[in-house]
Amino acid sequence: MKKYDELSNKEKHNFEEFLILTFEFSDDELAVIDKQKPMTMELFSSCLAKCTEHGLYKLFERLLDEYPKLSDKYVKAIEDDIKDVVLPERTPEEEEESWNRLCERIKKNMGMI
Repeated sequence: MKKYDELSNKEKHNFEEFLILTFEFSDDELAVIDKQKPMTMELFSSCLAKCTEHGLYKLFERLLDEYPKLSDKYVKAIEDDIKDVVLPERTPEEEEESWNRLCERIKKNMGMI
């Protein structure tokens, strides 16, 4: 058996994802992810929140794709929550800086950096 330090980056990522799912998700959340129980809106929202919190973006996208009706409700709830939020204007330079930070975070999360 390999030691953690001997694993490839992909193996480390998969192992870390396994640990997050095992210890951070409830039995009910794991059961709906594995389709052993029917997905509810409450569990769907909870799973997506934990995916976001722990950087499980592939699972996040998979859940959105597998449950389009719940995804629509989830998006609608977010839209309703933020409908009165006014965002400050940003300069083109600020937009570019923000975009570059986002790209860096994506590359880092994907193991490209």
